Amino acid sequence: SFRVAEFSDLIDWRPTLFQDPIIAQRACVLCGVLYKKAIRLPCVHTLCTKCHAQCVDKGSTCPVDQKPFCEDDVEHLELSLKYILNREAACWNTSRGCGLIAPIASLLDHYKECEFGVVACCVCHSSVLRRDILEHFKSGCRIHKAACLPSNNPAAQDLGDVSRACLEMKKAIGDISEDLMSLQTSLNQCCEDVTEEGARFMCQWQLQASRLAEQFSDFSAICTTGFTEQLSVLQAAINDYKENVSKELFTQSNKLAVVSDMVCKSLPSNCRAKTVHWYIEHWVDLKKQALERGFVALDGTKRTMYDYSVSQYVQLERVNSVVHFGCFMMIHPGEHDLELQWPFRNVYTVGVIHPKDESVTIFFTVSAGRYDDRPYFQLPNQGRKRGFGRPCLATVEELEEKGFVQNDALHVFLEIEP
Repeated sequence: SFRVAEFSDLIDWRPTLFQDPIIAQRACVLCGVLYKKAIRLPCVHTLCTKCHAQCVDKGSTCPVDQKPFCEDDVEHLELSLKYILNREAACWNTSRGCGLIAPIASLLDHYKECEFGVVACCVCHSSVLRRDILEHFKSGCRIHKAACLPSNNPAAQDLGDVSRACLEMKKAIGDISEDLMSLQTSLNQCCEDVTEEGARFMCQWQLQASRLAEQFSDFSAICTTGFTEQLSVLQAAINDYKENVSKELFTQSNKLAVVSDMVCKSLPSNCRAKTVHWYIEHWVDLKKQALERGFVALDGTKRTMYDYSVSQYVQLERVNSVVHFGCFMMIHPGEHDLELQWPFRNVYTVGVIHPKDESVTIFFTVSAGRYDDRPYFQLPNQGRKRGFGRPCLATVEELEEKGFVQNDALHVFLEIEP
């Protein structure tokens, strides 16, 4: 149960058994009280304003995990009275047998008439359920004293069942994750085997072709003008053999392509890297603005990739007489944030693609798991507007000289691995 404060005299400081797990995330991790205003630290722990002020005085470190925090990175939370009144909770007489669970707004009216309410007997001064006071009085104050129910009441049993179910779900999710990793390993091995088999077949074909060429060369040296007819027959046979070998190679190559395609398609969608593209237009104007102002930045469209809300961010910055082109990834608040793993640990790549040959790229790869203490990969809040990447992926002059800029546009991409 939790106590609330600063909302209403009707519910403030009254121990309340909330049914929504989100309440535990909103309550202060030190005093356990759910205040109207609270502070969420970058490490996702919540403090009330009073406990937060004490932590600031003690060096601005989280009391739970001892991680330092800056005032610019904290998130200010505020709950409304309407939000609290709409949360479901157990009746305040649940320990005496009342099993009602309803929004707090309804519980306030119910509590006034709850038959499990307690009154004091004016004779023996013992606590008796309101509904049993008459019988208690008539029996000479000998029966029906109010007492808390044992721990096997339905509400407690339900909470225990929910806890056990949560543990079982976590174990099942862990087993599924292990199975996916095993499947990924098997598929990777299959891809490697297919590639090795193709390379081995190609080497054998090249070796046979080389031997055939050597034999043909030897025959040509031995043959003279008198063996023109025999040489023609031999040449025809050699051509037929080469044609048959070429056809067989073509057939085997097609089979290898089909097998490779089947292997790729059999990969789960969440096991393949996801890529988004962005074509930055008006390149000449952006370059001119960077030379005049010293700095220009552009934000790409927000995309949902593996349930994370992300976008690309590019900048042109003048350093002396050279303009640097930087490329970053930025994480935004999303609707699935509470269900995701934090900090963000996926491997991602940002870069530019050549318009005439997509295999030619300039890129920068980030293993986010190596930077899990950086604020860029923590649970995002509305106030953060920074991304992580390479401030100087290339110079503007280098991009233009190598042909990456075409038709006044630059092709950039973001790829996130699972």
